[in-house]
Amino acid sequence: MWLKNPTSGDLGVMLNSIRAAQSAHTFIYRGWEVETMGNPLAHAILRGYVNKHGESHPNYHYEDISFLASIYDEKKYKYPAVIVDCNHSNSGKNYLEQIRIAKEVLHSASHNEKINKIFRGLMIESYIEDGNQKVEEGIYGKSITDPCLGFEKTEKLILELAEIRRANLKK
Repeated sequence: MWLKNPTSGDLGVMLNSIRAAQSAHTFIYRGWEVETMGNPLAHAILRGYVNKHGESHPNYHYEDISFLASIYDEKKYKYPAVIVDCNHSNSGKNYLEQIRIAKEVLHSASHNEKINKIFRGLMIESYIEDGNQKVEEGIYGKSITDPCLGFEKTEKLILELAEIRRANLKK
C-alpha cells in the first residue's frame, strides 16, 4: 500500500495516513465487525505539491527526502520507505524533466545513508510515444492523459539508472 503526499504538500497528512494503514483496526462494516492487522508495508510517495496560488513545487530534492527519513526515524515507523514520483508537480508537468529528476534522486541516495535506507523506487510516466494528445487526435501510442516519456526514452533511462545504481552500490 502506498500513500501519496496530498496535493497541498502537507507531509503530516501523508504520515498520519501511513501510521493508520500500518496499525490494526476493528470496525463495523455493513453490520459485521471487521478486524485488520494493518499493513506494515504502507509507504510514502513524494509527488510534489501545488501551493494556494496554483504553482507546482517539487519535493524530491536531497533535503526533502532526508527530512522524510528523519521523521521516519524519529516517529519509529514500522517500514520506512519512499518512492519518488518523477512527474506531476515534481516535474512541473514537464515530462522530459523525469529523466533529470530520476538521476538526481539516485544521486541523493548514493550520498546519504538515511536516504538510501528508505529509497525504494521511482514512478515514471511512460507510454509508447512521447508527450500526450487530445482524445480526438487519435494518434496511436500517445497518451490521452498526462504527457509521458516514449518507449525509446524510457528504455534508455532505465538502462542508465541501472548502471548508476550498480556503480553506486559498488562504492
